[in-house]
Amino acid sequence: QTLNIGLTNSAKFASVASYAPYTATEEFRRNFVDGFPDPALLKKNLKQFTISVGTEDFLYESVKQNIALFEEKGLPLKTHIVPGGHTWMACKKFLATTLQELFK
Repeated sequence: QTLNIGLTNSAKFASVASYAPYTATEEFRRNFVDGFPDPALLKKNLKQFTISVGTEDFLYESVKQNIALFEEKGLPLKTHIVPGGHTWMACKKFLATTLQELFK
């Protein structure tokens, strides 16, 4: 949901941080595969765009594909890829990093 809401409403959200996003949804396909928000507008509006995932996460491969898609569009994407799975311990690392970046 973070990607769907944040990236399609970049005038309202200057920061988007998504942790191990599940994107095998109709909404994601509609927003980012069949169509795509204006990359120039996203580049202008986004001050921070982060995607985080663990290397053992069951979503790791799909997240890597999403990262490639967003990089292909030239978005200012920062990634946090850490050892570990789809766990709260990985989320704790993501939060610690993201919060420091948000409040610089």
